[in-house]
Order: sequence, then C-alpha cells, then structure tokens
Amino acid sequence: MTKIKFYLIFLILLVSCKDQENISVQDAIKYLDQEDVLFLDVRTSQEFNYDGSIKNALLIPVNVLEKKITLLEYYKDKKIIVYCRSGRRSRLATEFLKKNNFNAINLEGGYLAWKEYFSAQK
Repeated sequence: MTKIKFYLIFLILLVSCKDQENISVQDAIKYLDQEDVLFLDVRTSQEFNYDGSIKNALLIPVNVLEKKITLLEYYKDKKIIVYCRSGRRSRLATEFLKKNNFNAINLEGGYLAWKEYFSAQK
C-alpha cells in the first residue's frame, strides 16, 4: 500500500511540473504587450518571415540558442514564452533556458495553435 501511495504522489508531482512548463494560447494572449514578458520564437528565420510571428517576438532559432544565450541576459528576470511551429523545438528550448536559470515556459501547440486560435475568433 505504501508503494502505491508513493507512486501516486510521484505521478501527481510529475504531471503538475509538466503543466507549469506549458502555457495555453488563451493564457499567453494575456501577456501580449507586457514589458516584463518576452515571446521567444525558436523557429528558423524562413519560418519566421514566411509564416509570420507573434507581435514583438524575438527570433533566436533553437539551433543557435546555446551560442546566443547572452542575447537573453536582459530578460533573465522576465517571463519568457517560448514557441516554435508546433511546440516540439520550443519544449527543448524551454528546458535549456530553465537549466540556465531563465523563467521560461513553452507555448502549447506552438505558432500553429496561435494561428488556429485567432482564425477561429473571426
């Protein structure tokens, strides 16, 4: 019985930690135009230029994020909402930023979910 309780508590903690690493589009919209929040786009420059981006987002492709992390030092005390096309690359970038003491959170579903949300609002 004790083992079951332990695993149950472990599972709850694991799930709750994962939820804290993600933010929905609906919640992320609330942070637009806030000075203490940065939207970080980790897609390629081609995706950024061709597909569009979130207003005032900073582009640092995930494949150069480690080399260019000093560009983010100004945002060390701010919330960073990280996104890519679908949420996979941004999840990796979020983990990397968290390991480097940034307050980073992954946008669930990425830019595809962002565009879908706004197209459904029309």
